[in-house]
Amino acid sequence: MEQRIYDIVQDYLNGNYDKTDVLAIGRRCGKITLNADAKEAIGAGNTTEIHTLKDMVRIGDDGEQEPDIDKISDIANSWLFLD
Repeated sequence: MEQRIYDIVQDYLNGNYDKTDVLAIGRRCGKITLNADAKEAIGAGNTTEIHTLKDMVRIGDDGEQEPDIDKISDIANSWLFLD
């Protein structure tokens, strides 16, 4: 899942998503939804984590924007899947 989030953030940097788009993750099902109102789309209520894509970006050593691997890893490792 970490790679999937990384790829989404990279697509965001490539201009494939709007600045207002968010990543919503259903903590019980692991479903990832992308859009400006993702919490509504995922329909998971209080078990949904919302993360703005712009908050998962950092400035790299070359001065260019890149996916923030540390933040992405923290998000991916915080998922809790319940049976």
